[in-house]
Amino acid sequence: MTDISYLDESQIRALLKAARMNRRDYLMLLLAYQLGLRAMEVCPMQAGQFDTSTDKVFLTVARLKGSKKTRHELAPETAALVREYIAGMGPNEYLFKGNRRTAGSHIGYTTFYHAFLKYAKQAGVPLDIASPHILKHSAAMGMLPNGVKMVQEHLGHKSGNSSMMYLSVKRSEVDAAAHRSLVGAL
Repeated sequence: MTDISYLDESQIRALLKAARMNRRDYLMLLLAYQLGLRAMEVCPMQAGQFDTSTDKVFLTVARLKGSKKTRHELAPETAALVREYIAGMGPNEYLFKGNRRTAGSHIGYTTFYHAFLKYAKQAGVPLDIASPHILKHSAAMGMLPNGVKMVQEHLGHKSGNSSMMYLSVKRSEVDAAAHRSLVGAL
């Protein structure tokens, strides 16, 4: 049995709440979670990847590691934040700009990682599972009640086999379910 580490809904809320006062970091974490993105799919994001030509906002992502390109309609609150954030940006401008040493470039993984870790600590996320990739796993686990096919489409997996790993459960979840279900037999 493979344990997939992920954050539950209350942990995600606490993480996002911790980042809320920093608009850039909040948007990075929000997009990574809601769309199940890898850090390296968020870092080089450009304004032109967002289609704001209608009342809805769509984001097209060229997924990494052999996954399919995906197009996502953003939740209304996220769409409003993106519209505000990219206002006045050219289509080739990076959303999450690098520092003075990397002028004209985007932030790197290390910057994303440190921002994530800062807010994870504030939110009380156990440090042994605190990695930006946990946002992708958390999105998948949140989508799982809708079916493996939904997870596959949302994450851009070419093969359903890649999404099947989310059917694995933690030993602690199996034990807790057994305790709840079997308590009446005692």
